[in-house]
Amino acid sequence: MDILQHFLETTRKYNMIQKKDKVIVAVSGGPDSVCLLHLFMTFKSELDISLYAAHLDHMFRGRESEEDACFVKALCDRWGVPLFSESINVPEYVKKSGLSPEDAARHVRYDFFERVKQQTGAQKVATGHNRNDHEETILMNIFRGAGLDGLIGIEPVRDCYIRPLIDIPREDIEKYLKHEEIPFRIDATNLTTDYFRNSIRLELMPLIRHKYCPHLGKSLRRLSEIARRDLSFMEQETEKARANVIRCETAKVIIDVKKFSKLHEAIKYRLTRLAVENLTGDVKDFEARHAKLLVDFIERASPGSLLDLPKNLQGLKEYEHCILSKEVFDYPADYCYILEVPGEINIREAGITLKAYIETYGEKTKINTEPTIACLDYDKINSNLVVRNRRHGDRFKPLGCVGFKKLKDFFIDEKIPQRKRNQIPIVEAGGNIIWVGGMRIDDRFKVTKETTRVLVLVVEGL
Repeated sequence: MDILQHFLETTRKYNMIQKKDKVIVAVSGGPDSVCLLHLFMTFKSELDISLYAAHLDHMFRGRESEEDACFVKALCDRWGVPLFSESINVPEYVKKSGLSPEDAARHVRYDFFERVKQQTGAQKVATGHNRNDHEETILMNIFRGAGLDGLIGIEPVRDCYIRPLIDIPREDIEKYLKHEEIPFRIDATNLTTDYFRNSIRLELMPLIRHKYCPHLGKSLRRLSEIARRDLSFMEQETEKARANVIRCETAKVIIDVKKFSKLHEAIKYRLTRLAVENLTGDVKDFEARHAKLLVDFIERASPGSLLDLPKNLQGLKEYEHCILSKEVFDYPADYCYILEVPGEINIREAGITLKAYIETYGEKTKINTEPTIACLDYDKINSNLVVRNRRHGDRFKPLGCVGFKKLKDFFIDEKIPQRKRNQIPIVEAGGNIIWVGGMRIDDRFKVTKETTRVLVLVVEGL
């Protein structure tokens, strides 16, 4: 394999580099990253880019880590590449965070890359992942029970991160370095089987090649391409579903339960992950079991049910919608106000305003039927108006009904979500409910031909 030509073909195939780009090369000192830096140095003028190097000492290996940092600095000085380096005590971070060493190192490393990006104004960060890394990742993800996303393995381009060596096998990289007489460091931890990836690379994959599948790497790459193609279709269908089924608002996503239930099961699971990603920026720690829990909750939970999810998310099931939120669902506090006629009150607990005034009623008077406006016979009201939220045992006679109805049953019939019921203003006079704000007046206080004065109530902000 002509590694020089392959490098250029890969950058062009995946549109990794644009002219005038500032590119940061992640350099650990190992063969992959050193090879990557040298290739970028070789084609720097042809690609028309500015080049930087970034090295992070994870402090896992004591003096060896320090020697790696010194090696990278000397290499960058010799090649004239500006270097950004830091040392971070990842073992200590593992203790504090509870993450595995691999996850902790990855988290710290990518945070470091973001800082270097901000300092340099770079558009791209190039990492030395090669074809073998790609194959190992696919196999690891299979064991972890990953979905289609995991079967893709390592993507050539993801956001600002590029992998120009992704189609080049490790043995060709080492041959290239040997031919060019370029020194590199060997990380001793890569030679032990203590870590999951190392065990896959050093023990399992050689066994599979020897005993079961000599062309294992090729088979894994073919699986990746099939998964990529199928996933592309799934993503298109999920985007269509998102436009039709969910609505995104500040700090929450609202899911139409009826439309959601009609989707194919595969799209349901992808849509829930998309909703979580929209709220939190990623789906890390939101596992398949959490997606199943959320799908079941959306379809089967009773209205008013709450669901706690990872990433500090909470789900609330309503009659027609399920709300996924980063905020805790708080219910408005109890309130009680006196409303003078004419007059106006601001109910802070519910975020609404209520106004009252009197109009003379005649044969040509038109009664406003807007739900936020109530017109009542003022002569039937012989006391001050009290505005409050619901209380246990509330009942009234809804307009058009023969008998009385419990307010609770009325809300259920009208499919009012529990979290909104405390917000709705209840207007009473003389101990009788005369208006369920924004919804229905009491039939006993309706305007008739005998009415001479009309009490007009207006609610705003409900």
